[in-house]
Amino acid sequence: GNQAFGRRLNEMISPAAYRAASALLCLVPYTPLLFMGQEWGATSPFRYFTDHEPGLGHLVTEGRREEFSGFALFRDPASREKIPDPQAEETFRRSKLRWDELEREEHRALLRLYEELLRLRRSLPALQDRGRAGWRVLESTDGIVRLTYGKSGTEQCLILADLTGGHAAASDVEGEWQLLLSTNESRFGGDDSAPFTQPEVRVLEPRARD
Repeated sequence: GNQAFGRRLNEMISPAAYRAASALLCLVPYTPLLFMGQEWGATSPFRYFTDHEPGLGHLVTEGRREEFSGFALFRDPASREKIPDPQAEETFRRSKLRWDELEREEHRALLRLYEELLRLRRSLPALQDRGRAGWRVLESTDGIVRLTYGKSGTEQCLILADLTGGHAAASDVEGEWQLLLSTNESRFGGDDSAPFTQPEVRVLEPRARD
C-alpha cells in the first residue's frame, strides 16, 4: 500500500496469481482492505498525494523520499528524486481511476470475482464466524495451503490455495467436498484449467449426503 511509485499488485504478478491472492484476501476472517480500483485490476497507480500549504508540503515531500532511503534501490539521492512528489498535481491526476476500464471484459470479469467472493463471505455460515476458534490452517507438504472454516458439527467450508501453481498432482481432496468456486473459472477471466496447474484458490463445501 505504500509502494514508492504506487504500482499495484496486479501489475507485478500474473492474472491467475492476482485472482488467487484476491480470494485469500476476501475470504480470510479479518476485514479485507481494498484500495480503490483493486477490485477490477485498475491500471492507474495508487500514489501518495497531498495538498498542504507550501511550507508543510515541502517537508512532506522531503520526508516521503527520505523514508525510502533504507532501501537499496533508493540509497542514491538521485534515485529518490524520481519518487513522485506528493504535492505535485500530476501525482494526484495519475492516481485517478479510469472508470472506462469497466467497459472491458478483463476488468468486468475480475470485478465479478470480487463480488462473488464477498457474496460467499456474507452468505456461507462457516465464513461468518470470524472468531479464531472457527478456522484453522492445516499442515501441508504439497505446496497447497488448506484452510478449514466452521467448528466440528457445524456447517463447514474448505479453501485450497496455491499461489504459485504446479501442484496439480497433489490437489486431490476426499470426496465429501464439492466445488463452489475456482478463481480460474472463465467467468472470472481464467481458462478453466485443471486444478492447480497455475495459481488458484478453490472454495469447497461438504457434499450433500443422500
